[in-house]
Amino acid sequence: MFLDNLLPAGMAILLAPKAFWYRITRPKKVSFGLLANLFAMRHRAEIAGIDSIWDVGANQGQFAFMAHQVWPELPIYSFEPDPDIFAELEFTFKQYAISGQVFCCALGSEIVSKELLRYPSNVNNSFLPRIGNEQEIQDKVSVNCTTLDEISQQIQKYSNVFLKLDVQGYELAVLSGALEFLSCCRYVQIEVSLVSSYYSGAKADEVMRFMREQGFQCVEILDLLRNTQNKTRDITEIDLLFRNTAKEL
Repeated sequence: MFLDNLLPAGMAILLAPKAFWYRITRPKKVSFGLLANLFAMRHRAEIAGIDSIWDVGANQGQFAFMAHQVWPELPIYSFEPDPDIFAELEFTFKQYAISGQVFCCALGSEIVSKELLRYPSNVNNSFLPRIGNEQEIQDKVSVNCTTLDEISQQIQKYSNVFLKLDVQGYELAVLSGALEFLSCCRYVQIEVSLVSSYYSGAKADEVMRFMREQGFQCVEILDLLRNTQNKTRDITEIDLLFRNTAKEL
């Protein structure tokens, strides 16, 4: 949890027992800090008024699973380009009876076929090569890429979307292909990197500036990742929550 430097782990567990239970029983599906924050923000109505959840960079459905626990009444639309991982995403939706739809495609700034770089740890898969890890590329696969503006036309119209992005440095490309769709978003959660992990990958300040220009305000840090390989445990990635100022309650 991102308060780990201030809050003893035992106290965090007492304050978020449901999130801890899911972390223990579904360890591969749950980030304790993120799920605890989502539960708390729904309870306090700090995330409210949403009508659907859009999960871009779904992997095996980890975020979809967590979002379903917090908002079981809402449809979830998940996008994962890797055909092998997509099969696991489909299974997650079926296993936990998650309503919505899954799509085997990537999202970006244009409609095109692109080469996805696949790594031994599939959460690192990206269109961009990882810095210092070029030799770790496992293989490449051609995938279909479209835009949120385009694919949203094929889905029921929603006006208060919760959009989540976890696209390994490709954030600005996805957002550039979603200029119309963003007007339908009430909240946007974006994982951004504080260190250079991918060649030409989006930087945190660039993402924040882009979102500000689209009328979104950064209102919360939902989760973070630390480098546990050094003593200082530097923060390397953070999940930021943005609120559409034009849709404030």
